[in-house]
Amino acid sequence: MKKYFTSGAILFSAFCFVTLSAVKGFGQDIHFSQYNLTPLVINPAQAGAYKSVEAIVNYKSQWTSISPNAYKTVMLSGDMRLMQKKWKTSWLAAGISLFSDKAGDGNMKTTQANLAFGYHTQLNDKNTFGGALLAGYAGRSIDYTKLTWDEQYVNGAYDPNAQSNEPVGINKFGYPDFGLGILYQFNKGQMYSTANDMVMIHAGLSLFHLNKPKYSFYSTDEKLYTKMLGHVDALIGVKNTNLAFVPGFLFMGQGPSSEILPGCYFRYMLREESKFTGYVKGASIMVGTHLRLKDAFIPSVQLEIAEYTLGISYDMNVSGLKSATSGKGGFEISLRYGNPNPFLYKSAASFQ
Repeated sequence: MKKYFTSGAILFSAFCFVTLSAVKGFGQDIHFSQYNLTPLVINPAQAGAYKSVEAIVNYKSQWTSISPNAYKTVMLSGDMRLMQKKWKTSWLAAGISLFSDKAGDGNMKTTQANLAFGYHTQLNDKNTFGGALLAGYAGRSIDYTKLTWDEQYVNGAYDPNAQSNEPVGINKFGYPDFGLGILYQFNKGQMYSTANDMVMIHAGLSLFHLNKPKYSFYSTDEKLYTKMLGHVDALIGVKNTNLAFVPGFLFMGQGPSSEILPGCYFRYMLREESKFTGYVKGASIMVGTHLRLKDAFIPSVQLEIAEYTLGISYDMNVSGLKSATSGKGGFEISLRYGNPNPFLYKSAASFQ
């Protein structure tokens, strides 16, 4: 037990040192509203944390009321545990994520692939601690021929042959990208039992863009700000009922920008898994809302059937931008496969 706490203390101390040295950095990242269905975007230490094997696909379309060529983001991710059967109370973890983000009439694209590698250990029967490193490579591109400028409107009519007098930079470039994260888990009781006395808490810290890569199509010193992120989620079962509360809180800081996202789901068990035949699959539904402060109100629903989870949400804009969007923000849909089946009695999977 002593060696586990020592290892955890060393990892936490190293993380804090890197955090303090990365407060200053020099663009913004993709983000999804259903952050419990984008674990590797939030924290690389969530790779292998909750499931033995997990695969997720996400799609988000944002601000199409302003322009049909507004933000569209697609992501594929997967993670798994390694060496768990051999080591019993600790395991290695690996994860991969691929995303493509396109925005604007100029088809400005960002495509990135990330690999996460980490380690988790059970401190005792209720507490688990882990950490992970992240390494990736990103590419950005833009199509200048699809952009229009004020100088190209002659006598109120657009002339594509008119000079824009705008400087033209390179149309694509790439850069390496690095990050890290730590994660603490507390698990107590049973969620899929008559008692429904489960209490689970996940808390993590992560850093992205540690190397502050250059982020400009022009010969400038613009860099991608280091992003710092903290998250806390819980599941609290209401004893002797089918109901549970799932509160959560997310904070992101990146350069001069920050995002605070509190919220809560109400989870209801629709039916239990058949313990003998397996023909009846366990199912639950989560309905709730989050609030991205000063930006968007986000109602969402997630349906879970056996190993599969389908999530749908919609960002309803409440910021000053609502005069242009008419309150319409972004549609998001996610599909996750996670093994083991969380409805099995004494399943090793968690609510995430």
